[in-house]
This record gives sequence, structure tokens and C-alpha cells, in this order.
Amino acid sequence: MRVKRIGWAGTRTSEYSAMVAFLQAVLGLITSQEGSDFAASNCRRGARFEVFGPRDQDHAHFSTGPVVGFVVEDLTAAVRSWRQPAWSCSVGRWTSAGEGGATFARRTATSTS
Repeated sequence: MRVKRIGWAGTRTSEYSAMVAFLQAVLGLITSQEGSDFAASNCRRGARFEVFGPRDQDHAHFSTGPVVGFVVEDLTAAVRSWRQPAWSCSVGRWTSAGEGGATFARRTATSTS
């Protein structure tokens, strides 16, 4: 698998307002979309950063830290390699602007062998 770049990252926090303020004031990210306990910022090269607050129930599984989505050269091969029994992780898929990506969620993949 060859990672081309980070395409998406997100985090869930109990300090939603403070996190959004930090992203804007310190990192200079501009909020491009906002809802109840949700904010998204578009970054360079098409990457996106999303923040989910405590009332957001769709991302409750983001409990161990930020989740990162990688843009990879061959999405099918990437998903196949990450689903091998020696690794413990969750794998999701998305495509954006003709590029494939794979999201590895819930926890950092760790070898069990």
C-alpha cells in the first residue's frame, strides 16, 4: 500500500466550542460547514478536518483519539492488506475527486502477531 496524502481527519471532543476556537485561532482553519455539535474545515489539497461534539451520536466510536483517512494509490489493495488477520482495525471506504481513500477508524492498527 502506498499512501499519497492525508485526505480526512476528525475528532470527537467534549470541549466542542473550545476545539473549534483553537482550530480557527491557532491553526488558522476556516470553518466551511457547521451544525449542531459538528464543524468542518477544508484544508489544502482537498483534505478536510471535522470536529464532533458530545451530542453527536454518529461518531461515538471516535473514543480513543483522532481518526485519519488516507488517500492511497490503490484502494482495493489497501483495504485487502488492512483486513489481514494479523491486524486489528476497522476499515471504511470513500472516494473523492477521482482518488481513492481508506479510513482506518476506532484505534491505531496494532499487530497481533
